[in-house]
Formats: sequence, structure tokens, C-alpha cells
Amino acid sequence: MKLLVLGIGNLVMNDDAAGVIAAQELMKEFPERDNLRVMDGGTLGLDLLVYIEWADRLVIADAVDFGLEAGTVVRVDGNDIDAVFENKLSAHQMGMKDMLATAQLMGVRPAEVMLYGIQTASVDMDMTLSPQVEANIPKLIENIRKEITDFLANN
Repeated sequence: MKLLVLGIGNLVMNDDAAGVIAAQELMKEFPERDNLRVMDGGTLGLDLLVYIEWADRLVIADAVDFGLEAGTVVRVDGNDIDAVFENKLSAHQMGMKDMLATAQLMGVRPAEVMLYGIQTASVDMDMTLSPQVEANIPKLIENIRKEITDFLANN
């Protein structure tokens, strides 16, 4: 089994940077190995397909808009993952939707896909996180860290 943790986002769009920031922090703790990659996917979209193809399990970190209190961390998996991107609840719904659909058509979609999202307060052109999101980035990172350590313990 191979796990890919993919942080998605744009560092110059306020809270949209949350997934990238989480991935960058986790990359320091978990260097690449034969069965694990933690990546800053930025806004690459379909260019990430080659990495998705490598994985059996995909964990996406991203900014979301579920209409919750800003900074709320959510986990979505299973059949709900496609609904999230279909209903445009992620800031990167089109890129992720296209990427997962293409991976499915090519027969390379990971068997397990999950999203750890953090509710945004603002996605304006600014390189500063909102206070609510900044305060909860450690929670986002800790949730993903647990996914990684559980995976490594069992593989």
C-alpha cells in the first residue's frame, strides 16, 4: 500500500493556503519513502495525476466552504468525497473533480480517497490566514498526522 498526502491551495489567497501549509509542515516530519509521499500540490490540478496514479490511498488537505464556523476542520471520505467536489464545496472543486474523474476513467484512482478540509473565512488576494483558520491549522495537521502514523504502523 502507498499513501499520498496532497495539500491543495493557493498561498496568495488567504485561507485557501491552508491545505498547502498543512502539507508543507507534514513534509518536514515525514520525508518521502517507498510507501509514503507528502506533497504540496498547490493549484496544479490535472498535473498531479501522475502522483495520484502512484497511490493506493489519497488524503487531500484543502480549504472548504461547508457554511460552518470559520476554522472548523472536517473529514470527508467514501462516496461523500465525490459529492463534495460535485457540489463545489471545495475551493478547488473543478481541478479535484476533473483529476479524480480522469483517474477513474484511466483505472488509476486510489481505492481510498479522503479529504481533510478547513472551513474558510476569507479567500481574498492576501497572504495572511484569517485568525480562525490560523488557530485551527494545528488541528488540521494533527488529524492528517494521525492518518499517516496509523498508515505507517499498519504497512
